[in-house]
Amino acid sequence: MVNIPEKFKDAKKVFVKTTNIAAQAGHPRVYYKIKPSIGYVVCAYTNTCFILSNDADTKSDDLFVYDGD
Repeated sequence: MVNIPEKFKDAKKVFVKTTNIAAQAGHPRVYYKIKPSIGYVVCAYTNTCFILSNDADTKSDDLFVYDGD
């Protein structure tokens, strides 16, 4: 279970299967890398919390592209 800080508890949560994230939901494309030891990263533009799923491949170079809803 990932321990998300209280300030992000109300953020939109998106579960992902890779540590490599590209977010472009109504803002310039930004890239994030989730540290497996932490388990999540939050988009600074949209406050979207990307969380590694239980079956995530932390060694994969795949890129998850997030365009919003």
